[in-house]
Amino acid sequence: MTLATFEARAAAEATARAPTLSPALARSLVLAAILAGTVGGILATDPATTARAVAHAGADLTRLLRAMAAMKAGMAVAAAAAVLWRMGSPASPGRLAAYATACATMAAGPGLIWDMARLEAGAILLHAGLLATIVMIWRDPTVSARLAAALAARRAARS
Repeated sequence: MTLATFEARAAAEATARAPTLSPALARSLVLAAILAGTVGGILATDPATTARAVAHAGADLTRLLRAMAAMKAGMAVAAAAAVLWRMGSPASPGRLAAYATACATMAAGPGLIWDMARLEAGAILLHAGLLATIVMIWRDPTVSARLAAALAARRAARS
């Protein structure tokens, strides 16, 4: 038995034993967590504090940091899309909670950076959530199985 076969069998057995949530429910919960994180990051700073931070930073630095916030939001969207793709397969409540927490954390970062008053907190939240998401996707046996199935289907379609 090869290592890949062993890993696939272990993942299938673990999935069969663990209680799982439907993909539609899992995706809805992850989207709700992303929305909550985004709104929390945007509303965490009051307008007066944002105005003072913008005035202190100056126009050029504000434009630069807001462009960075937009770019980081794009990275968060890409990572969240990967998580939503992963949620197309059944997920255990624990795994779903971990993915949702990482996505919510990651989604709060760009809003905090955009507001200019909590740059450090925004950067830490974004990068911590992004790193957690990457590690979880990398170590998730269901992702490997779904990628292998997609690759096999693509190869079969070419033949």
